[in-house]
Amino acid sequence: MSIIFTRQQLIAIATRKEQAQSRQLAKLKKLSLEQSLSLLLEQSAKHASLQDISQLAEQRSDAKNADNARKQAQRAEKQEQRRNPLSQQSSMQKNASTWLAWFDGSASPNPGKCQIACVLTSPEGPRFEYVQNFEYGDSCDAEYSGLLLALQQARQHHVQHLIVHGDSQVVIDDFNQRKASKLVRMLEYRQQAQLLATQFKQLQVRWVPRHKNQTADALTQMAMLSKA
Repeated sequence: MSIIFTRQQLIAIATRKEQAQSRQLAKLKKLSLEQSLSLLLEQSAKHASLQDISQLAEQRSDAKNADNARKQAQRAEKQEQRRNPLSQQSSMQKNASTWLAWFDGSASPNPGKCQIACVLTSPEGPRFEYVQNFEYGDSCDAEYSGLLLALQQARQHHVQHLIVHGDSQVVIDDFNQRKASKLVRMLEYRQQAQLLATQFKQLQVRWVPRHKNQTADALTQMAMLSKA
């Protein structure tokens, strides 16, 4: 038996873009706002390979919770940095054979089409940039996929010592198992990333604020614009 959603519930589930489209559709087809919202959300659920609006609402709720957790973790990280400026230092030190990597991922809308990117810098100086996209996911799907891309490309270069940087506190804390998510899809991403991690002699994944991850972030934004 399908669930009947109230107008306020439908508005809460819909993105701003969907809300705007629903108003246009209601005017064009002479439908109520509830009817037009239901039609658009059913289409979004179908596009995401979900059974109905209920599953779409659950997925978007998970994404929102993950985003809130990321923001909370970032606030906690900043507070910790103010209390202890040395808290970000690591036992792994950069040496002559250490590569550096930065990754990023974005979803537009969230969830929606995803763009991921990574940048690898060799000890000798050359830089390698990689960009990919996939049809549907949320910000966590995109960020974790960005991390996987960085690890995969590093192995293609036969890297043994690697320090990876990203601005997703949720993904990095999950990978490092400081705050491991219980979501099945996050567990699957973590298992993939940790399997890749075993192929390095030394690997560290570090959080950096967004302004220090500008190159990877810019690549995802350019990919987003090129797909628009």
